[in-house]
Amino acid sequence: MRISYLIHNFGKSGGSIVLYNFMDNLVKRGYEVYAITPTKSYKWEIGMWKELISKENSVSHLNLKNIIKKTVYNRIKNYNQVKKFKTLYNLNKITKGLIENWIPSDITISTYCFTAYAGYYLSNRTVSLYHMQHFEEVFFQDYMDRMIARNTYYLPLLKISNSSWLKNIMKKYFNEETYLLNPGIDLNIFTYNPNFMDKYKEKKEWNIVSFFDETREWKGFSDAVQAVKKAREILEDKGYKINWRVFGSNPPTKVYDTQFEYVGQLFHKDLANFYAQSDIVLLTSWYESFPLPPIEAMATGSLIISTQYGVEDYLVDGFNGLVTLPRKIKDITDKIIWAIENPEGVSRIVRQGIETAKDYSWEKRTDVLEQIFNDAIKSYSYNNKTRLFDDLVNGKFKEYMYDEFSL
Repeated sequence: MRISYLIHNFGKSGGSIVLYNFMDNLVKRGYEVYAITPTKSYKWEIGMWKELISKENSVSHLNLKNIIKKTVYNRIKNYNQVKKFKTLYNLNKITKGLIENWIPSDITISTYCFTAYAGYYLSNRTVSLYHMQHFEEVFFQDYMDRMIARNTYYLPLLKISNSSWLKNIMKKYFNEETYLLNPGIDLNIFTYNPNFMDKYKEKKEWNIVSFFDETREWKGFSDAVQAVKKAREILEDKGYKINWRVFGSNPPTKVYDTQFEYVGQLFHKDLANFYAQSDIVLLTSWYESFPLPPIEAMATGSLIISTQYGVEDYLVDGFNGLVTLPRKIKDITDKIIWAIENPEGVSRIVRQGIETAKDYSWEKRTDVLEQIFNDAIKSYSYNNKTRLFDDLVNGKFKEYMYDEFSL
């Protein structure tokens, strides 16, 4: 079976890496897989994404022409009007490029809102799926970008949600039933030290780690700052010390109300070691859609304190992690304090977290994806409703049209 993935570009975010791992595992199982981009098609080989993302993100790959354009656009008086034109131009360019480079396939999978329109265009020629990895409208501030994302949820494509949170949004706000496909994690990389329980004992110094992002407010880092500051104030009087280290794409640009160490951008084994060396992994986003850091950190044998929305598939408060509602600073603070003062209870939670993570191997997740493929092929209905319009545009008037036009 031939499968084509419609990809905007070769990014290195968690969502992109999820796709690459699914593609790798499909090739391992004998599928013929292609990555279709707006500029080129690639016959997929296992692990090739590591070189592709390196090229995509290298300094030499930066397009000087685009940098100059951006500088000029920012100086134009009617920049907002120019930006709207640029957005539509880019959408058209991406859609045309994907269609032109598409390899005829049994199944074609859109992977991002800006690729879904090409998926719809091809839906009469292939089983067209839309693998959604977040509610992408929230990524954009510009209203036109938001509408481009939102309108893809109305397209007549078979949709896949990566989390129960997203699946619920699709049903509640768009009346769309979707498949559920949780991502996997590499359990050979995100694994625990045999002596991981040694860190959960009575002690006065605790290590917390978090994801750092000051540009996207919804990532909730300012909430983490407030919670850690308050926890430090309360626990300091009891003789406890909290060390806080954070990782992320970009370093801090301002001074915060409590101290932390920024360690840079981490991936794969470096990230796994970072989690494993911590006592608590604190994540305070307002909303996510199956975020990888909590489940990856669970697999390394560390306690997760996370906010609620998007982690429902794998994280249960008091069972395999500690969960609060987002933006509830006192609740987050209380969870930190409870964990530090109750290492025996934490050790029980951490053990269960490791067991939970075992259900998210790539093998098990790819089994689910194959089940979705089989069901989609059986239930797919090629859209012949547009045959009328196609014939009219091509100057044809056929017998069936009398019934079509009757009132």
